[in-house]
Amino acid sequence: MSLINENKDFGVIAELIPNNASVIDVGCNDGSLLEYLREYKNIDGRGMEIDQKKVQLCLAKGISVIEGDADTDLYDYPDKLFDYSILTYTLQATKSPKTVMQQLVRISKKAIISFPNFGHWKIGTSLLLNKKMPVSKKLSYSWHETPNLHFCTINDFIDLCEELEIKIEKKGDLSNKKLSNFSGKNFLDSYFNEVGLFLVSKDQI
Repeated sequence: MSLINENKDFGVIAELIPNNASVIDVGCNDGSLLEYLREYKNIDGRGMEIDQKKVQLCLAKGISVIEGDADTDLYDYPDKLFDYSILTYTLQATKSPKTVMQQLVRISKKAIISFPNFGHWKIGTSLLLNKKMPVSKKLSYSWHETPNLHFCTINDFIDLCEELEIKIEKKGDLSNKKLSNFSGKNFLDSYFNEVGLFLVSKDQI
């Protein structure tokens, strides 16, 4: 369910990935991100997508993809098979985000994870003023239609990484198209960023 589909956002992700890297995009949607990375970074890309129609769209673009579920099918991959794994706008829709994160850093040397930040000030303001779950460009579903199972803030994500002993290396600010080294929780990040984007890793034991 890769919803980061504008080139400016693809560019931020591309900055995190060196040329010729092996990449798996989990929840790759129609393969647009893999297509972008293939063109600009010459990656060896693979996709996993649960929606059969979107799998067909990937195949039509010449992208290697399998129909699979992040919650159950990542176990099939060997340790550190890929240089990078990518999970964009899918973590909050998984049944077990903790398990999915553990698998991402197991099958790849580094993982790029993004998610809508439910701690953003617009969401809090909407709840306060309207007493209803917000609907916006980034969160375009009504509460009864949303695929989101886990409402996660940036600080929640940081806490989970600490619990799982996953190292956060970099953070992305998609509004300004900037990357920076991660140095701990920051009130401004959690309050003003609509999207959390992080580069994470875990040493192999």
